Amino acid sequence: MKSGRIEQYKSYSQFSTLEQFNESNKMALDIHGHHLTKGERIAFDVLTRFSVKVLGVCNARICKLVQACQDIKGGISRSTFERMLRKAKSLGIISILHTVRETGGYSHNVYIFNRFDTPNQEQLTSRKNDKNPQIPTANEHKKQPETHLVETKTLKDKDLRQEQVKTIDQINMSDLDHSFVPDHIPAPFVKAIKPFFNRAKDICGLWDRAQIAYRSAKFPSTTSIDSMLPTIVHAFKQTVYRYKQNRIQTGFVPYFYGTVANLLTVEKRKMVAEDTQWGLWLEG
Repeated sequence: MKSGRIEQYKSYSQFSTLEQFNESNKMALDIHGHHLTKGERIAFDVLTRFSVKVLGVCNARICKLVQACQDIKGGISRSTFERMLRKAKSLGIISILHTVRETGGYSHNVYIFNRFDTPNQEQLTSRKNDKNPQIPTANEHKKQPETHLVETKTLKDKDLRQEQVKTIDQINMSDLDHSFVPDHIPAPFVKAIKPFFNRAKDICGLWDRAQIAYRSAKFPSTTSIDSMLPTIVHAFKQTVYRYKQNRIQTGFVPYFYGTVANLLTVEKRKMVAEDTQWGLWLEG
């Protein structure tokens, strides 16, 4: 397989149909789209368009991708495109792998879109059935005769050969379990979610949805999202119950978001009503 041929990366595609690919990207943007600026959204759309020949995989050089952006509303700078790539990678939307030439030195990047669509029935099970993630070693990529994928970070230990180093870049976001969830996500929320969604990426995605619903409710600054945790957890349990009844048509994540938004709206109305009654009592 020659460097630059997209066909050699088919095994990295996580999608079987264009509909799956589009739905996954829509879900990713619904949850994390607010992190991207207008220019970064243009960059994301262009990367998506270049990832259709092999669904969810793009090996175009960044200069070509930036050039493609020039035809869209004046285009964007290379730094904007690179900033989008960093954000998308940190949010788990894409993975970035690097290739090397047979003669030595780095070649082009390979951008791989991760599945970000509605969890299926197998994901909504007890974590007792989870299997230990299989982490690929650096030697596994040496089967390709002319180009192979390599890690971008190496340990600074002179006693270790580079091909023996196992780095963070070799581990996919999907392999990280609930113990990797960032500290800003409340522990009670993680505790309620992890029996059904044990992956850190799924838990973070659901928490992002809860945050969006909380911001949409426009609570006063004195009411923190932590004080709404019982309501958010209750919304999750209601969603699980409906899912098990096969009564969810839109998908688990959208239904969860709608349930959280509705329950938080009810809580907001109760607070307004209590404040109004208290004010009338003082006036009386």
